[in-house]
Amino acid sequence: MTRKWTNLALSLIAVTFISTASLSAYADEVEDIKYRQTIMKAIGGTMGGMASIVKGKVSQKHGVQLSNAMLNLSMTVKELFPDGSDFGVTRAKLDIWEKPKEFKAAVAAFEKAALNLSEVAKSGDSKAFADAFGALGKSCGGCHKPFRAPKE
Repeated sequence: MTRKWTNLALSLIAVTFISTASLSAYADEVEDIKYRQTIMKAIGGTMGGMASIVKGKVSQKHGVQLSNAMLNLSMTVKELFPDGSDFGVTRAKLDIWEKPKEFKAAVAAFEKAALNLSEVAKSGDSKAFADAFGALGKSCGGCHKPFRAPKE
């Protein structure tokens, strides 16, 4: 009888340990999605700041800093969607993981457009900045349209 209770206790401890480890891993994955969403919101916020420059609502003096921030943010995107992160409450479509070459190409186009904007911003030419900003916006759409679900 004592042996049965010992086996039962050990089994319950094992199940508890495995469940806790699984929940901990899930918590890390959920946090990764939150991190990804935070970075994407930062990209959106930076785009909003640069849009204010393009619209003439604020001086172009922050164009270099904002475009450099965008360049740095753009270089993180390729690492935000690792294999196995295709779950949870997110607008990311499964096509990201099912069509990795296409997704990688879209991210590369975004990085290239961000680099171009960063270089153009240094010139102080507001027309060139606006054109490069427009190209950056198109590169954002190159990911959002095929790889992000619309808001519900």
